[in-house]
Amino acid sequence: MKEKIRQFMIGRYGTDGLNQFLNIASLVLILVYILTRLPLLLYVGVVLLGFCYYRMFSRNISKRTEENYKYYAVKDRIHNKFSGLKDQWDNRRLYHYYRCPQCRQKLRVPRGRGRIQISCPRCGTQFIKKS
Repeated sequence: MKEKIRQFMIGRYGTDGLNQFLNIASLVLILVYILTRLPLLLYVGVVLLGFCYYRMFSRNISKRTEENYKYYAVKDRIHNKFSGLKDQWDNRRLYHYYRCPQCRQKLRVPRGRGRIQISCPRCGTQFIKKS
């Protein structure tokens, strides 16, 4: 039986990170549907599960690889955003964080220096803030 499944999957895409995410998301939506009885959750969960299987059995490997690459790009961007916020929270006693009024660049200045003039390294704008 294992050999027949292996033969069937030759030339097909299989699973990847996006498929794992779709599978888990669909299962979570279906479990939430069981608790809340909102039919929309069931429909979305089944559609996600169907899309997961479509990707798994697809023979268009280059297209599925590109989709997975885009998924990881979005996932990394979200992870980096929350990682930056976590670092900012951890360093809140040592540093103040300000945004440049001109270009919106996030700037970090040490605490306890009184009123200081801050220069933005990106655009060169100078402004005064309390540190």
